[in-house]
Amino acid sequence: MDLSKSGIKILVPKSPIKSRTAVDGFQNESPGKLDRIEQDQEDSVAPEVAAEKPVGALLGPGEERARMGSRPRIHPLVPQLPVPVTTTIASALTINGKGTSTFIEALATNGTNIQTSVTANKRRFIDERRDQPFDKRLRFSVRQTESAYRYRDIVVRKQDGFTHILLSTKSSENNSLNPEVMKEVQSALNTAAADDSKLVLLSAVGSVFCCGLDFIYFIRRLTDDRKRESTKMADAIRNFVNTFIQFKKPIIVAVNGPAIGLGASILPLCDVVWANEKAWFQTPYTTFGQSPDGCSSLTFPRIMGLASANEMLFSGRKLTAQEACAKGLVSQVFWPGTFTQEVMVRIKELVTCNSVVLEESKGLVRNLMKGDLEQANDKESEVLKKIWGSAQGMDSMLKYLQRKIDEF
Repeated sequence: MDLSKSGIKILVPKSPIKSRTAVDGFQNESPGKLDRIEQDQEDSVAPEVAAEKPVGALLGPGEERARMGSRPRIHPLVPQLPVPVTTTIASALTINGKGTSTFIEALATNGTNIQTSVTANKRRFIDERRDQPFDKRLRFSVRQTESAYRYRDIVVRKQDGFTHILLSTKSSENNSLNPEVMKEVQSALNTAAADDSKLVLLSAVGSVFCCGLDFIYFIRRLTDDRKRESTKMADAIRNFVNTFIQFKKPIIVAVNGPAIGLGASILPLCDVVWANEKAWFQTPYTTFGQSPDGCSSLTFPRIMGLASANEMLFSGRKLTAQEACAKGLVSQVFWPGTFTQEVMVRIKELVTCNSVVLEESKGLVRNLMKGDLEQANDKESEVLKKIWGSAQGMDSMLKYLQRKIDEF
């Protein structure tokens, strides 16, 4: 008996993965541009590779699971058998008088033929795919999936020609930095240094770029052993900053919001800084009860002059995006509504350049000052240990946090 003549309709739910749209200037290839095998594998690509909807867009239940990397399982309502449908199997699809299906019995009867057919089809698919060129998207999908499980406080996306690192901290508020966050950023940078990325784009999720050190995390541990914990935190900052100093590929920063403390002081260690019009920059170290970090004691005077640097480092003057651009801390300022598009257009232009040219050009600019940066980083770390290890330093941090609580 032929199922097409029996009147039985087989319904297959529509996959939510195909309803996604592209964002950030990256468009998915249309189905017409893919060969037959790639079309068959469209749903097998990891969800992280598929472009996501813009931030703030409402997602359906299926799309939300797909974005989180947990695709809903999609099964046809009636199993599709790779063997000819006989009268026995067709009649087994009906329900008997007791309300139980006899389909399982028919499936067991034809089990041997089904297994043989599936194995043959799988072997034929492998033989056909063996002659096909390697699809880089498959490699990227594996890398994307690994990064989704490896990192908790950052998001790493391996794009075409560059690595995109986004601060999205879950162990701290407002993308502030503690040793765990800093280690994850270092790990992502080390991975990007070893792979085929031509550059790294550093940005953040949300309306804040980075609020500097996580003082709540720090003070909780200072109460146990002040000297030991201050040494651990200072060493974590030194290693974090040193990773930026030693990184050979260009680092592009997209500052989408406030950059405070260490979040602002690492910007001169990067190569290009683009800022949102709503972003602002501040290093109120004396208010925090600490000394400068991130080599800002060296880079700020060189960039903006001694007077302006002292005003930022001592009195914590807040710079708008336009003021920071005028002083040389920021390369360009873009309008908030088109900030992401402006950044991605320029990133696409940069990744068309030769990777060796980019790396050697950065080396020519940075190598002369690398020794000075390393020396400044070491000195700043030693001073931080001294201040944080003292009772006065801890009192200053507690007073700062108390003021913040009172303001809130």
